Amino acid sequence: MSLACLLALPVGAGELPDLGEAARATMSEAQEAQLGREVMRQIRGDKDYLDDAEVVDYLNGLGDRLVAASPAPYRQFEFFAVRDASINAFALPGGYIGVHTGLISAARSESELAGVLAHEIAHVTQNHIARFVDSQKGSALTSLAALAVAILAARAGSGDLAQAAITTAQAMTIQSQLDYTREHEKEADRIGLQTLSGSGYDPVGMASFFERLQTQGRLYESQAPSYLRTHPLTHERMADLQNRLGEYKYRQHQDGLDFRLVRARVQASEGEAAEAYRRFKVLAAGKQTDPTDRYGLVLAALRVGEREVAAKTMARLETELKSPMVVSLAARVRMESGQTAKALDILRAGVERHSGYKPLAYAYARALLDSGRAAEARRFVVERQRWWPDDQALFRLLARGNHALGRRAEGHLAQAEAHIRLDQPALAMEQLQLARRAGDGDFYTLSMVDARLRELSERERNEAKPR
Repeated sequence: MSLACLLALPVGAGELPDLGEAARATMSEAQEAQLGREVMRQIRGDKDYLDDAEVVDYLNGLGDRLVAASPAPYRQFEFFAVRDASINAFALPGGYIGVHTGLISAARSESELAGVLAHEIAHVTQNHIARFVDSQKGSALTSLAALAVAILAARAGSGDLAQAAITTAQAMTIQSQLDYTREHEKEADRIGLQTLSGSGYDPVGMASFFERLQTQGRLYESQAPSYLRTHPLTHERMADLQNRLGEYKYRQHQDGLDFRLVRARVQASEGEAAEAYRRFKVLAAGKQTDPTDRYGLVLAALRVGEREVAAKTMARLETELKSPMVVSLAARVRMESGQTAKALDILRAGVERHSGYKPLAYAYARALLDSGRAAEARRFVVERQRWWPDDQALFRLLARGNHALGRRAEGHLAQAEAHIRLDQPALAMEQLQLARRAGDGDFYTLSMVDARLRELSERERNEAKPR
């Protein structure tokens, strides 16, 4: 769901005004970013937070392309996935956009998925969170922490989080606001269409996806897609969307290979493993099958332990598709079959050919670590950190390498750096204290540890000050 679903401020009928800058006066970007971090700390700790490098890399690549064509291309966004079969997406303060795996799986085209993301981006660029805060003046939700809990409660509907996190009365108040957000949804549609078209995607993708959801909702009212429950789709809104499409020229957009691979990746991992395997066996056996169906079959076969099927299908797939995602999967098939040397050769060549693809770099470093080549892994990670100095995944891999080599202080420091980039200050301070006590830190390492401890302590004091 989006934060627009929490908003109660009415907007005048007719042509929608751009209220983004007016709303910004209520809440600064720094405050909004802090609120977003409060929410993300809890989301990252949830079991359904999807830590899949390929999926996350794709979503952020797609998202960055859309943001560049949005009304606020200078704003920072982070796109992430949630392991949830329902069709939904949601915008959080601070530019965090969550995407349910069910949405990726259900999208029939890349333009449909891009249309939903463009809509969510618009909720952020139009400063809907600031409007929400303004609407809550005088309520019990006066602190950033309380607002963060409220947002999570509303996202969870009437589930356990709403019951455990805040009182029932507060949760009901937030939920009752869902009926008062139609104008905000129309505004996000308008801005989203502009963004979608400006980034080269087919604007019809947004309308076709919403229309399909609306039809599905009418047919199965008791099981309407969750996107309909959090993003009200009225006949008026759909009519407005169709009318606006008349302003755009027809544009055919061919789905990218990465989209098709990521969709197959998600579909192969959802539901029961045996059912996913059966489904992809049928798809891959078709006369006009898409090679990405074989990618899904390899993943599904690995889920159920069918290594021979995975290896045979992988051999064909490697001749059909030249993609770093295929390279990574080919190495995984070899690793799981005990062919470690072959897997490392594949990854080494893949990293040279696709040097800018982060997930492949992660896979190579992990494979080196798993095969007992910690020193080589550490050298590789340190080299890649010159390219991506703030990458938390590389710091986690560096921590593994350092610990494997007995460099305990450096290992704890690297793990602390990963926690800092994940906005987990308490965990970072715990690792820094362990680094202090490790007993093997040199002057440079201990100086870094002390500097980080001072920074985090100062941050903790600043955030504790009343607002």
